[in-house]
Amino acid sequence: MKRLSFRLKSFLTVYFTGVLVVAVIFYGTSLFGSPQIVVPLCEFKNIPVDKTAKEKVTVKNPTSQPLQLIGAMVPCTLCGCASTEGLPVTIPPGQSGTVTVLFKATAAGPFKTEIELYTDNPQQTIVRLQVRGTVKQGAEDQPVK
Repeated sequence: MKRLSFRLKSFLTVYFTGVLVVAVIFYGTSLFGSPQIVVPLCEFKNIPVDKTAKEKVTVKNPTSQPLQLIGAMVPCTLCGCASTEGLPVTIPPGQSGTVTVLFKATAAGPFKTEIELYTDNPQQTIVRLQVRGTVKQGAEDQPVK
Protein backbone atom coordinates (compact mmCIF):
# COMPACT_ATOMS: atom_id res chain seq x y z
CA MET A 1 0.00 0.00 0.00
CA LYS A 2 1.33 3.42 -0.93
CA ARG A 3 1.99 6.00 1.71
CA LEU A 4 0.10 9.30 1.49
CA SER A 5 2.17 12.19 0.29
CA PHE A 6 3.09 14.93 2.74
CA ARG A 7 0.97 17.39 0.77
CA LEU A 8 -2.14 15.20 0.93
CA LYS A 9 -1.65 14.61 4.66
CA SER A 10 -1.35 18.35 5.25
CA PHE A 11 -4.46 19.07 3.20
CA LEU A 12 -6.53 16.42 5.04
CA THR A 13 -5.33 17.68 8.42
CA VAL A 14 -6.28 21.27 7.62
CA TYR A 15 -9.61 20.19 6.10
CA PHE A 16 -10.73 18.06 9.06
CA THR A 17 -9.50 20.65 11.56
CA GLY A 18 -11.66 23.26 9.78
CA VAL A 19 -14.67 20.92 9.82
CA LEU A 20 -14.15 20.32 13.54
CA VAL A 21 -13.90 24.05 14.29
CA VAL A 22 -17.12 24.79 12.37
CA ALA A 23 -18.92 21.95 14.17
CA VAL A 24 -17.81 23.25 17.57
CA ILE A 25 -18.97 26.78 16.69
CA PHE A 26 -22.43 25.57 15.61
CA TYR A 27 -22.76 23.32 18.65
CA GLY A 28 -21.73 26.12 21.00
CA THR A 29 -24.13 28.56 19.34
CA SER A 30 -27.01 26.12 19.74
CA LEU A 31 -26.24 25.74 23.45
CA PHE A 32 -25.37 29.33 24.22
CA GLY A 33 -27.21 31.20 21.46
CA SER A 34 -29.01 34.46 21.91
CA PRO A 35 -31.30 34.53 24.94
CA GLN A 36 -34.98 34.00 24.19
CA ILE A 37 -37.62 36.52 25.21
CA VAL A 38 -40.28 34.70 27.20
CA VAL A 39 -43.67 36.05 28.17
CA PRO A 40 -45.65 34.37 30.95
CA LEU A 41 -49.19 33.08 30.50
CA CYS A 42 -51.96 35.67 30.81
CA GLU A 43 -54.97 34.22 32.61
CA PHE A 44 -58.40 35.74 33.16
CA LYS A 45 -60.89 34.21 35.59
CA ASN A 46 -64.64 34.72 35.68
CA ILE A 47 -65.03 37.70 33.37
CA PRO A 48 -68.67 38.86 33.23
CA VAL A 49 -70.32 38.89 29.82
CA ASP A 50 -70.24 42.37 28.21
CA LYS A 51 -67.36 43.53 30.44
CA THR A 52 -63.69 44.21 29.68
CA ALA A 53 -61.08 42.73 32.02
CA LYS A 54 -57.43 43.81 32.24
CA GLU A 55 -54.27 41.91 33.14
CA LYS A 56 -50.74 43.31 33.26
CA VAL A 57 -48.10 41.03 31.76
CA THR A 58 -44.41 41.41 32.54
CA VAL A 59 -41.96 40.90 29.67
CA LYS A 60 -38.29 40.34 30.59
CA ASN A 61 -35.54 41.42 28.21
CA PRO A 62 -32.71 38.87 28.68
CA THR A 63 -30.66 40.33 25.81
CA SER A 64 -27.75 42.76 25.99
CA GLN A 65 -29.57 45.31 23.80
CA PRO A 66 -32.68 47.43 24.42
CA LEU A 67 -35.80 45.59 23.29
CA GLN A 68 -38.73 47.39 21.74
CA LEU A 69 -42.17 45.78 21.62
CA ILE A 70 -43.57 47.63 18.62
CA GLY A 71 -47.02 46.17 18.13
CA ALA A 72 -49.32 43.19 18.45
CA MET A 73 -51.73 41.05 16.49
CA VAL A 74 -54.70 40.44 18.71
CA PRO A 75 -57.29 37.75 17.99
CA CYS A 76 -60.97 37.28 18.69
CA THR A 77 -62.53 34.06 19.99
CA LEU A 78 -66.11 32.87 20.31
CA CYS A 79 -66.15 34.36 23.84
CA GLY A 80 -64.73 37.79 22.99
CA CYS A 81 -61.79 39.80 21.71
CA ALA A 82 -58.34 40.48 23.13
CA SER A 83 -56.42 43.73 22.77
CA THR A 84 -53.33 45.40 24.22
CA GLU A 85 -52.42 48.73 25.81
CA GLY A 86 -49.02 50.29 26.38
CA LEU A 87 -47.35 49.57 23.04
CA PRO A 88 -44.85 50.48 21.80
CA VAL A 89 -42.63 50.04 24.84
CA THR A 90 -38.83 49.92 25.14
CA ILE A 91 -37.33 47.55 27.70
CA PRO A 92 -33.69 48.16 28.74
CA PRO A 93 -31.24 45.21 28.63
CA GLY A 94 -31.71 42.79 31.54
CA GLN A 95 -34.84 44.56 32.78
CA SER A 96 -38.60 44.08 32.53
CA GLY A 97 -41.48 46.03 31.08
CA THR A 98 -45.25 45.62 31.18
CA VAL A 99 -47.96 45.33 28.59
CA THR A 100 -51.64 45.40 29.49
CA VAL A 101 -53.86 42.75 27.95
CA LEU A 102 -57.57 43.48 27.74
CA PHE A 103 -60.31 40.96 27.02
CA LYS A 104 -63.79 42.15 26.03
CA ALA A 105 -66.13 39.27 26.92
CA THR A 106 -69.09 38.76 24.58
CA ALA A 107 -70.33 35.22 25.39
CA ALA A 108 -70.02 32.78 28.31
CA GLY A 109 -67.51 29.93 28.14
CA PRO A 110 -63.83 29.10 28.34
CA PHE A 111 -61.39 30.65 25.87
CA LYS A 112 -57.80 30.14 24.82
CA THR A 113 -55.98 32.29 22.31
CA GLU A 114 -52.58 33.73 21.48
CA ILE A 115 -51.39 37.30 21.01
CA GLU A 116 -48.36 37.89 18.81
CA LEU A 117 -46.11 40.65 20.15
CA TYR A 118 -43.79 42.11 17.51
CA THR A 119 -40.25 43.11 18.52
CA ASP A 120 -37.29 44.88 16.96
CA ASN A 121 -35.01 41.94 17.89
CA PRO A 122 -33.84 40.34 14.62
CA GLN A 123 -33.33 36.94 16.33
CA GLN A 124 -36.90 36.89 17.68
CA THR A 125 -39.27 39.19 15.81
CA ILE A 126 -42.42 37.58 17.26
CA VAL A 127 -43.10 36.64 20.88
CA ARG A 128 -46.24 34.60 21.50
CA LEU A 129 -48.34 35.43 24.55
CA GLN A 130 -50.81 32.71 25.59
CA VAL A 131 -54.13 34.12 26.85
CA ARG A 132 -56.82 31.98 28.44
CA GLY A 133 -59.70 32.30 30.81
CA THR A 134 -63.38 31.90 31.46
CA VAL A 135 -66.30 34.16 30.72
CA LYS A 136 -69.20 33.65 33.13
CA GLN A 137 -72.76 34.75 32.78
CA GLY A 138 -73.33 37.21 35.65
CA ALA A 139 -69.85 36.69 37.19
CA GLU A 140 -68.31 39.31 39.45
CA ASP A 141 -65.93 41.84 37.91
CA GLN A 142 -62.30 40.80 37.71
CA PRO A 143 -60.14 43.31 39.57
CA VAL A 144 -57.76 45.43 37.53
CA LYS A 145 -54.14 44.66 38.49
